[in-house]
Amino acid sequence: MFRLHKEVRVNSRIPSDHNGLTSTVEVLKEGNIENISVDVDIKNANPDDIQLELVAPNGKSISLQAKGNTNAAVAPTPFRKTFEGQNLSSLVGATSKGRWKLIAKNHSNKNVSVLNNWSLNVGCKPGANCPNEVFTNNAKAETLVSNQFCRFNGTVSAMKVLVDIDHPNKKDLVVKLSSPSGKSITLHDKSGDGKYMQTTYDTNSTKAFSGERTNGTWKLSVQDFDGNTKVGKLRKWKLFMDYEPVDNLLNIKGVNSNAKKALETAGINSFSKLASSTPNKLKEVLEKAKVDMKDVNIDQMRQLAKEALENYVA
Repeated sequence: MFRLHKEVRVNSRIPSDHNGLTSTVEVLKEGNIENISVDVDIKNANPDDIQLELVAPNGKSISLQAKGNTNAAVAPTPFRKTFEGQNLSSLVGATSKGRWKLIAKNHSNKNVSVLNNWSLNVGCKPGANCPNEVFTNNAKAETLVSNQFCRFNGTVSAMKVLVDIDHPNKKDLVVKLSSPSGKSITLHDKSGDGKYMQTTYDTNSTKAFSGERTNGTWKLSVQDFDGNTKVGKLRKWKLFMDYEPVDNLLNIKGVNSNAKKALETAGINSFSKLASSTPNKLKEVLEKAKVDMKDVNIDQMRQLAKEALENYVA
């Protein structure tokens, strides 16, 4: 059995319309669900106004919380709740792999509720397509590849990697890490004596990834050159990244494709950098790139960037 914990930091307002707010998380590891729970954290909410729905990768929809019927005038408070048990039992036996969705709706025009974060907690039996053995019979045999998806959009400034493998001879192992762009580095290359112990590879080991985009699938590959025994297992691995956010500036009113290119060339590639840049600096960058300024309101751009940042960061 293995456990999955996927936390999604949303920090977005739940609109008071029929569509609501949909937040997704991608699970790459396949297993058969044995137990499941969902944690939800909402700011400034009246529980009677909040409706929550979980949609599994197989399309099955589970009502976590229905709209209340009291219509009582209750002051908004933090809403933190764990959903588990009977209403999620219908997902037992289903696959963990795929896209999970949380749909949040606010049935009030008075309270501005914000979905801070939510998390998916799943206990699984490994599925048929989810091996964790790292042994191979010879150097040309298959290499075990384990994937993790990073949803954050930015560029790597520093990274550490924790790798936990159960294997008696670390001199038989080659461990590599690949970024979403396909760039690969070797973390361990058949060195040392004794058992492979849980290891954290520091920022110096991963410095080649500096500047790589964070968003996408990161791959850990493990190959065992001991052709005689089947003794190795990959227990777990984790990425710890410091990164510089990279946002789509086209979402800011007044930033067209020409302005976006000029700003990014000048290193202004996120809401935070746009919001913190001085009006004179922005004017200089845009004029130097010969961006048509007649429809550009720099003060408005900076203000909208601040609002976008506040909506994203708690």
